[in-house]
Amino acid sequence: MLKLGLRSVLAHRLRFVLCTVAVLLGIGFVSGAMVFSDTLSAALKKNFAGATADLTVTPASPLSAGTPTLSIEIADRIAAVPGVAAADAQLLVPDVEILAKDGQPIDTYSLATFGTSWPHDERTAPFKLLQGTQPWGTEQLTLDRNTADREGFEVGQKVKVVTPARAVTATLTGLTTPGLSGTSAGAPLVAFDSATAQLLLLGKPGWTSIGVALQPGQNPDAVSSTIRTTIGDTVEVRTAAEVTADGESALDDTFGGLTAALLLFAGLALFVSTFLIVNTFAMVVAQRSRELALLRAVGASGGQVTGTVLAEALVIGVIGSTLGLLLGVGGAGAIQYLYQRLDLAIPSAALQVSPATIIASYLLGVGITTAAAYPAARRAGKLSPVVALRADPTIPERSLVVRVVIGGFLLLMAVLLLLISLTADGLPGAVLVGLTTALVLLGLVMTLPLISRYAVRGLMLPLGRRAAVVLGRRNAERNPRRTAATASALMISLALVSGLFVIASSAKASVDQGIADAIGTSELVVTSDRPFSTAVGDQLATVQGISGVHRVRQSAGEVDDRPVTVAGVSDGTLDGPITATATAGSLESLAQGQVVLPRNLANQLELAVGETFTLTTSTGKHQLTVGAVIAPNHQVDAVLTSLPKFTELGGGEIDATLYLEVADGTDPATVGPAVARAIQDYPSVAVRDQQAYAAAERAPINGILGIVGALLGFAVLIALLGVVNTLALGVVERTRELGLLRAIGMDRPQVRRMLQVEAVAIALFGAVLGLLVGGFAGAAVQHVMADDGLGVLDVPVLQLVAAVVVAAVVGVLAAIWPSRRAARLDVLQAIATE
Repeated sequence: MLKLGLRSVLAHRLRFVLCTVAVLLGIGFVSGAMVFSDTLSAALKKNFAGATADLTVTPASPLSAGTPTLSIEIADRIAAVPGVAAADAQLLVPDVEILAKDGQPIDTYSLATFGTSWPHDERTAPFKLLQGTQPWGTEQLTLDRNTADREGFEVGQKVKVVTPARAVTATLTGLTTPGLSGTSAGAPLVAFDSATAQLLLLGKPGWTSIGVALQPGQNPDAVSSTIRTTIGDTVEVRTAAEVTADGESALDDTFGGLTAALLLFAGLALFVSTFLIVNTFAMVVAQRSRELALLRAVGASGGQVTGTVLAEALVIGVIGSTLGLLLGVGGAGAIQYLYQRLDLAIPSAALQVSPATIIASYLLGVGITTAAAYPAARRAGKLSPVVALRADPTIPERSLVVRVVIGGFLLLMAVLLLLISLTADGLPGAVLVGLTTALVLLGLVMTLPLISRYAVRGLMLPLGRRAAVVLGRRNAERNPRRTAATASALMISLALVSGLFVIASSAKASVDQGIADAIGTSELVVTSDRPFSTAVGDQLATVQGISGVHRVRQSAGEVDDRPVTVAGVSDGTLDGPITATATAGSLESLAQGQVVLPRNLANQLELAVGETFTLTTSTGKHQLTVGAVIAPNHQVDAVLTSLPKFTELGGGEIDATLYLEVADGTDPATVGPAVARAIQDYPSVAVRDQQAYAAAERAPINGILGIVGALLGFAVLIALLGVVNTLALGVVERTRELGLLRAIGMDRPQVRRMLQVEAVAIALFGAVLGLLVGGFAGAAVQHVMADDGLGVLDVPVLQLVAAVVVAAVVGVLAAIWPSRRAARLDVLQAIATE
């Protein structure tokens, strides 16, 4: 049976080309995502090997937010522990910027740039000197060699960096390795001498870690236990192996999330391809019913006939998986080559094609292909040998009753779940809406054959009753299962696309409305992609025309194990530059050490005015009282405190956002040049008016929309291949019919138009259903997320209408090859075809 299946695939290889392409594209997506993620993870993991001190001591901070520090006295006490050869206090702080020679921040491609102190002992050094000398004083520094080479810096040249304290210009005295341990592994690195590092990076004495070198023959675990006993539970002690394992685990979590996200879209592409595979085998089995019945007539059992068809699916799955794996590896290699050619700050390594990638590729490719082919294979196995003797060996269609009943039940469950989801708020409500949408789509997939005939007829009415139009429409109507399967793939893909359009458009409209409600048109907003020095606000306060500078600072915290943002605001910030409306309590409670919560956050935490709760920050646990609840506010969606209270909670003295009040009678545009001069040493800091700030806040949404849209477009492409596949196989199936139409007077242009109408009918059927389902799903998500940043519903009508038009145009394009092939059929040969 396997040999027969292989011969059948070779004999009818053109029928299976697009089926193989669908598997190839889906598996290529899967394998490429896994190879690229594994390669990037391996490149970063190389930096961990053998790079840490024997022991590393850090503050036992409940959270990684902020910069918890250790005193030098702790280093002295650790040095006195038996078995310790050296204890070197070290300082490592992120949020440092290196300015290129053109004065703009270098692009690190999401890698943090770390500032660090020069190590006192090479045995515990988190990096190594490669060239030059160590820095001394505030006018000297070193860079890692990768950054220096990429940006063209040489020893002896001046380099400008922006630190949490201020911007400094210093002489480059040496080149080092990148960071070699912990969170700084592989990252750009700027090093100062210890005193300068404390001044510029912390603004106060302190250290972020202590590297410990052990005497020969000492057991790290035993010495680690002694240090914990000596110092107490205020520190965490990790061995070199634990530091390496923690770093690699963090990388695995990061790239595991990336891989999972990519595999989610790859899974969608594979799911859509199953419709193409199902249609292909259903049509091929129907076309070969006489051949398969003859196998039964010459002695093959039903199981053997089923096995023959499954063997064909196995061959296609293996071929598609192999080509897809090669495509994925090649694609990952091409991306790696591209970022190397562009000299991006991303480490490289040999392509990592793991056994898991190979196994997953073949399991998915072969498994999905054979599973999708099984219904057709099972029908083939039930063919009676008598079918081979009939003049018309067509396989009778099964009743739709069971299928429609299941679909109706799923749609009923979807309605009930929708009613429940609309009463929920926030993320849980959005998840329920997602489940509802999945049930709706599955229910429609089951019931589409029942409604496809009437839907297609209605959609094609505007095209009139010309012969080619009527025949094309009836071709789409006469096999509702085939039309439904082809349209289902488009429906699912475009439902996700349209839902994304509605959510993204609503998010952008909500941003605009939130900023317009919270910030006056006469105010300026100062932001950066990272926290910046308080010196920025100090300098802006001296600009003529600026009557007030209001600061917002941020850090991380936890309430009942739920991550929250903690924001400190200066006096008057919520009364002027940010318009906050108290729905309960008073904003004056901030000055009394209490906190203010947005209503959505208060609901999530189940807190009300007057109630107390425990906030965990980098300095420990703090009991706080809710002094006021405000309406949801785009600018301050956090636990709000006064600046003194924020500092008490462990927040750093570094700003996240500034709001500038422009003096009465002063045009904000006129103070722009003076403001620009005041912050010229901080090129990553931007000052924007209300409109420009709203545009900047919309930019990430547009970026995400573009990336997700492109990934969903992959599924749409496979769905469109399904339309091409259905038409192409339909031409083979209807060869005699097409020849007869030509014989009675239909010309070639009419044949082409007939197939184009059929393609447009199928494409519009799937597109309209998908856009309706996705549009309603997007609106439902906006409803349940109204208090969580999606306060405005905005349906992008033009985009949705454009999607329908594009679907019709693509339907015409999809019909080009099948219609040309049909029009070129030899009339006499076509009529003679059985």
